[in-house]
Amino acid sequence: MMSRIRIFDLGRKKGKVDEFPLCGHMVSDEYEQLSSEALEAARICANKYMVKTCGKDGFHIRMRLHPFHVIRINKMLSCAGADRLHTEMRGAFGKPQGTVVV
Repeated sequence: MMSRIRIFDLGRKKGKVDEFPLCGHMVSDEYEQLSSEALEAARICANKYMVKTCGKDGFHIRMRLHPFHVIRINKMLSCAGADRLHTEMRGAFGKPQGTVVV
C-alpha cells in the first residue's frame, strides 16, 4: 500500500549521554503536512550519511514525529457523461490515501 516508518531509533540506541555530546534537530520553517513517505526518505538519507561519516555505532537518531493523520481522497470522474455516473458530493468522505504529520 505505502511505505511506512517502521524504525524510529537508529544507530547505537543504548549509548550513554556522555558518548554523544552533540544534538541536532531537523526543523521545518513552514507549517505543512509531511507524508510518511517523506519521513521515511529523510530517515534513510540521514542514516546513510551518518553511517558514512561516523560509522555504524557513532551516532543515535530518533524520529520523534509519528504520522497519525489520515489523508482521504474523493475521486471524481472527468469523462463524457460523468455527471450521470458519479455521485457528486454524496458520501464525500473518501478513501484513505496515506498518513501525514501535521
